[in-house]
Amino acid sequence: MLLVCALTGSHALLVGVPGLAKTLMVKALASAFRWKFARIQFTPDLMPSDITGYELLGREEGGLAQRMVFRPGPVFANLVLADEINRAAPKTQSALLEAMAEQHVTTGGQTYRSKSRSWWWLRKIPSSRREPIPCPKRSWIGS
Repeated sequence: MLLVCALTGSHALLVGVPGLAKTLMVKALASAFRWKFARIQFTPDLMPSDITGYELLGREEGGLAQRMVFRPGPVFANLVLADEINRAAPKTQSALLEAMAEQHVTTGGQTYRSKSRSWWWLRKIPSSRREPIPCPKRSWIGS
């Protein structure tokens, strides 16, 4: 099914419990096609600029003048594995959806188009599991 998605330029949603080699399978597919691969681990504190990229004050190659230079984020890879998307904040999910649907990113009032077509595999935590790793039970020592 992933091969069909790759050949048709579709997106896929992989759902399953940890340990089924979903990440390994997607990395192997990217390697087989010689695509640039990026994995984004979504957490509640992940900012939109962490995935889309950001502008920094810097110099162009060989230039002396300083200006704002765009540093592209992982959404500019050919194949992106967005891991545990349901843990992300709404603004970060919105930035991901813009990059997926429109094949561009808007940062600092500038729009940057993806030079290559991206394929996305999204993985989420099953709804039966709220946390990726269960927390140990607390034991209280009282007096």
